[in-house]
Amino acid sequence: TRKGRLGHGLLALLLLALGSSSLSFSSISLKRSQARLEVKSWNPGDEPEDADKDAKEITYQICQSGRKRNFLAAKEAFEEAEVKDAIMYSAIIGAAANCKEFDEGMAYFEEIQSSSLEAGDSVYSATLKLLGIQGNYEEASRIWQQMVDTGLLKRSSRQQGCLTGLLNAAASAGDVELVLKDMDAAQATGVELNPSHFGCLLKACRQSRDLENAEKALKRMRTASIPANIIHYTIYMGACARFVADEQPGHAAAVELEQKVLSMMDEDMVKPNDYFLEERILLHLGIASLRDWLYDEDAPRPGDAELQGAAQVLEEAIADNIRLTLGLRELRERLPAL
Repeated sequence: TRKGRLGHGLLALLLLALGSSSLSFSSISLKRSQARLEVKSWNPGDEPEDADKDAKEITYQICQSGRKRNFLAAKEAFEEAEVKDAIMYSAIIGAAANCKEFDEGMAYFEEIQSSSLEAGDSVYSATLKLLGIQGNYEEASRIWQQMVDTGLLKRSSRQQGCLTGLLNAAASAGDVELVLKDMDAAQATGVELNPSHFGCLLKACRQSRDLENAEKALKRMRTASIPANIIHYTIYMGACARFVADEQPGHAAAVELEQKVLSMMDEDMVKPNDYFLEERILLHLGIASLRDWLYDEDAPRPGDAELQGAAQVLEEAIADNIRLTLGLRELRERLPAL
């Protein structure tokens, strides 16, 4: 196997940006293995002079196709390679994650594990990202533990990215306690927590409408000197909006939650953007989804206080030059009639 190639080091960084078929990944892997019994690879020092250049170009094509959500093109580029290495497998698994081709991605993971190649941390990182997007915590937890047991996690420079995949899988189910448990366990093994990990925790809080733990998460970030950004506060506002939509505590309670979020944002010196604005409008209207409400004629009409609050926030945002999402532009057109 090829190790330590500097050219592939740069390509590995691209994989961090990459993020279903009806067949199971095991059946896909079986069909692929029937066509190619083993993965070819060069032994160090034996490869042709142009081998590394060709591999880098193909890996780049796979990454780009994944970013464009074109998994067919990514697969075609992968299959073009006569010789495949671990970085190339990382790229195709990352492309599968981006394109939500989960079974295909896991089939590639199985394939490299059964080959003569060493599945390094770049492969595990891409696979955990895929499972995080899928929300497959059971499989993500198994692979994470495999990294821990083999010592790969301790040696890896991608510890934080791997942990993000694991936490994202737990967050998709809204399991706040599970996310917290895995964060604390990882931190105890030496993994340094970063903003993405707290983003997963806040995502779990939004899913479960857990406003108490959402607030605690942001305060824990401050204590750890981890800066919160607009993504964290958008998720927090989203949690508040969904809580209000579910519980219907009244507009006054919604405004009280809004002011708490805005006050914390101000303390953290975070500025709002269009996505935050949409969540804030949802909070005022007492609904969970703006698009569903706009196109559902049977959806209940918010009261005058809710509509006036939303209209005021909308106009203030326009005055502050915050661009509007498509849904907010449509809402603004309809507000006079409502």
